[in-house]
Amino acid sequence: MGNEFVYCSFLVLLLVWLAPGNVAASHMEEDDVRVLRLPEGKEDGHSSSHMRMGMAMGMEEEDLLNPAAKVFATIKDVEVGKTMPIYFPYIDDPSSYQFLPKQKTHHIPLSSEQLPELLRFFPFSPDSNQALAMKQTLKICEMEAPKGEVQGCVTSLESMVDFAESIFGPDSKVGVVRSSLISKSTPLLQNYTVVESKEISTGKLIACHNEPYPYAVYYCHFQWGTVNKVFMVSLVGENGDEVNAVFLCHMDTSSWSAGHIGFRLLRLKPGESEICHFFPAYDMVVVP
Repeated sequence: MGNEFVYCSFLVLLLVWLAPGNVAASHMEEDDVRVLRLPEGKEDGHSSSHMRMGMAMGMEEEDLLNPAAKVFATIKDVEVGKTMPIYFPYIDDPSSYQFLPKQKTHHIPLSSEQLPELLRFFPFSPDSNQALAMKQTLKICEMEAPKGEVQGCVTSLESMVDFAESIFGPDSKVGVVRSSLISKSTPLLQNYTVVESKEISTGKLIACHNEPYPYAVYYCHFQWGTVNKVFMVSLVGENGDEVNAVFLCHMDTSSWSAGHIGFRLLRLKPGESEICHFFPAYDMVVVP
């Protein structure tokens, strides 16, 4: 499965998601929702996408050395011919990041209060890594949105489209853009050279991050009054692997904390430059 960039109504989006070449969620059995995929190398259950979100709010100095922090850059960094180190995690099972049909998940509560019942349903031991991952995901889904931001968790295509239409408008068509998958032989961190960079959307966009759960759950968030740009950047790694990467740019950083890891890594100050970051293949950007 390569890069997906589709402008579509809900019906077309649904058909694209379940098209040949993708693992059709409609063919999954009930047992498929009882296997919790934990992010590789993260025994505490944190997803790497939210580790980056945590770093964006300012973390310790040693986090600057974390390979997963190598996702930040500026627009001038993705000019053709430029080379930079980028962290792209490998996805072992793409099907685990696809939505199940709504009828399989709508009756399952996404609630911290009902976590004990959920652990018996799936079933996981209360002190297992899987239980911890579920607890953390539910906490993320129940967070109060910061001022000027809309956020929430979606568990199906229908709920994702509903969330998008509540922001873009009820008659909007919805597009989804994702990075391509990386082969199993691809190093997590290596130098990539920019082959092509193309702006594909400016303005409103929704970032959605996959969270560890027994079925696909995406934390989606949108900021009012901000200007963003989305690029598709074609890259070639040192080992020859080709990647089509989503590159999201926050154009106004004047109100950001000076401790933001993007500033610290790029040696910039608030308002001095846009801050951009590459998206892994298991996350997505939704645009009108």
